[in-house]
Amino acid sequence: MAQLNHAELIDKKFVLFAEGCFGLFSSKIGASLLRYRGDRCVAVIDSRKAGQTVQDVLGYGGPIPIVSRVEHALHLNPEVMIVGKGLHSAELPSGWKPHFLAAVQSGLHIINSIHYRLADDPDIARAVRDKGITVWETKDAPKAPLNKARVLDLDTWIIHTCGSDCNIGKKTTGLEIWNEANRRGIPTGFAATGQSGILISGHGVAVDAVPGDFMGGAVEQVVMEAAAGNEWVVVEGQAGLNHIQGSGVALTILHSSLPHALVFCHRLGAERTKVWETPIPPISEIIRMNEELSGVLRPAKVTAISVNSVGFTDEDYRREAEKLQADTGLPVVDPIREGGAGRLVDILRAHQRETADRLPARQG
Repeated sequence: MAQLNHAELIDKKFVLFAEGCFGLFSSKIGASLLRYRGDRCVAVIDSRKAGQTVQDVLGYGGPIPIVSRVEHALHLNPEVMIVGKGLHSAELPSGWKPHFLAAVQSGLHIINSIHYRLADDPDIARAVRDKGITVWETKDAPKAPLNKARVLDLDTWIIHTCGSDCNIGKKTTGLEIWNEANRRGIPTGFAATGQSGILISGHGVAVDAVPGDFMGGAVEQVVMEAAAGNEWVVVEGQAGLNHIQGSGVALTILHSSLPHALVFCHRLGAERTKVWETPIPPISEIIRMNEELSGVLRPAKVTAISVNSVGFTDEDYRREAEKLQADTGLPVVDPIREGGAGRLVDILRAHQRETADRLPARQG
């Protein structure tokens, strides 16, 4: 079997692996892929939800079937199996190994989204060699230079989606801005900093897998590449400055992307972070933190708040959005509920024009 490069893997028909975890928030990578690249997905694997459709579980995605085993999807001719969940662990989950072996034996290439490298399991590694398939370990750290603040030399206007927690919509907000800006004729690049962003846009780095000293350089490099030929770049955020596990990554992206503008993301109504269950400070405090810490080389202001309002009625959404707007003095937008990022792009364009004559020049 011929080896494939990463770009070729992204374009192939795939089956999404989400055994025991398929859901809007419980398999974030999978949910994102099905929103933006669902036309390439032939089936989802999750034995708990077998017999349902993607539409049944996510509320979007249409009649893509959910099956219990990869063998039940082979008649749909997938070429790749994509792991649809990132894990807060470096272990191979119990019960997943037979699914990987079955996929490899069936000749499917694999895009692996977890920290555990499949090559570290001798049985999987042997099967991969015997079948000659390609395994893309998205968490493998790329070779990256040290950050040199080269982003300051770009003419491109940079937008960064920061936020209050993991898995709240920073990537989705960025992708919606990217799509809407390009639709309007504003050439815009997307700098992905996580696996699903890479798989959707075809470009980026899983920054949480990069050694600490080189994270900044990896982000800088991705921004530089995304800026080529573009007027805007949207930089995907990770975690949050208030996040006890992900604050280092969040700060690295903020300092290395050197944005001109910030869009703050939050899951409406959330009071504690997911997984770690730590209290979320008042949103105005986290916004102030991002603005103050952005000011090392190029101060940036939060221009709007993008919220994830899944589960809210329209009436409850309007009430909570108005309260958040009153608390922060910033416009509140749900780009999914509103059918796109039109309002966000309007706000960003206006901010770009207002600040055009006040941008600091590079020193030295």
